[in-house]
Amino acid sequence: MRYKNLEISWIFETDLTNMNAGEGSSNLKEIKSYNNGLPYISGQSMRHALRQSMKREHKDDFKCTPEYPCGDIENCWTCDLFGYLLPGQGAKRWSPIKASPALGQIRYPITTDLIFRMVEDIKCPECEKRIYPLAAREEGVKEIKKGGKLKCPKCGEEFEAPYDIRQAIAYKQLIKNIYKSNLSVDLANIGLEEVPKIVDDKLDGVESIASISEQVKLERIIAILEGVYNLSDFANQSREMVNASPDLVVIGLQEQYNHRLASVLKLNEEGDINTDQFTSVIKDALAMDNTKIFVGFIKGIIKNEDELIDCINDLKSDSFVVCDGPKDAFNQVIDWLNGDCDGSS
Repeated sequence: MRYKNLEISWIFETDLTNMNAGEGSSNLKEIKSYNNGLPYISGQSMRHALRQSMKREHKDDFKCTPEYPCGDIENCWTCDLFGYLLPGQGAKRWSPIKASPALGQIRYPITTDLIFRMVEDIKCPECEKRIYPLAAREEGVKEIKKGGKLKCPKCGEEFEAPYDIRQAIAYKQLIKNIYKSNLSVDLANIGLEEVPKIVDDKLDGVESIASISEQVKLERIIAILEGVYNLSDFANQSREMVNASPDLVVIGLQEQYNHRLASVLKLNEEGDINTDQFTSVIKDALAMDNTKIFVGFIKGIIKNEDELIDCINDLKSDSFVVCDGPKDAFNQVIDWLNGDCDGSS
């Protein structure tokens, strides 16, 4: 494969959510924030969500977990794509996947949500009347452990609590926003591990101790692309489901490894894209030989959408491909990589 770098820069809009809470106090889940109140999702959380998204579709290829790595780069996607540390063996691997935090762009107000866990009625084993257990507790007792004493107000019989009983109240901060994120993939190092070659106590270049075929590498790259499009595995999604799939995405393929395209999407706090910066970064990236860039977006997300469309159309060329939405952008990148590997691109 001639490309060394895959760069994905994207924007996604969420409704009210807390996708990656800060520490907070014991009964408050705070929004992680930067720049005096703007929310963010950590790079660790973004990598976790990507790993889970990929694992859902390729379960058998993830042979281990980050906590207990196996170090099998050729066969295990966990160790190959996300890196590992094996202190006992003195071995480590830098991850080919680099993720930035997802940075909130708009200064929306924070909403506080009450989390309340109700205590359900339980049945008296003697008279079978359903009673509210906290009303049957001893005076001054705030919570009841399993096996604690309860007294039925109807028949007067005492019995043991069948489980821990307590009423919990907590608070969670929620916010809606538009997030900007970046992912960079070191394509040359997927499935590859090299170590110094020592001959007669002297360095004699490097040798590969792990290497995969171009077709196997391509399969892993495609899985990364599909994983980003299907991104969803953040915290609290059972109660605050959000769509984290890219709404505006710029995908670059480059023969030189760099993070230039990471600065292509710059929003102000009114939701306008900085089209001057967008144009400058795209032109600067295209100045590198054989760079290929794909862009796709959903309408209605960016405030100065018409200005952005004019900017994109002005840049349109064989090297800057304007796609029919984010999914089409991912599909076209996959098609281009398939053609590159079989020599048809």
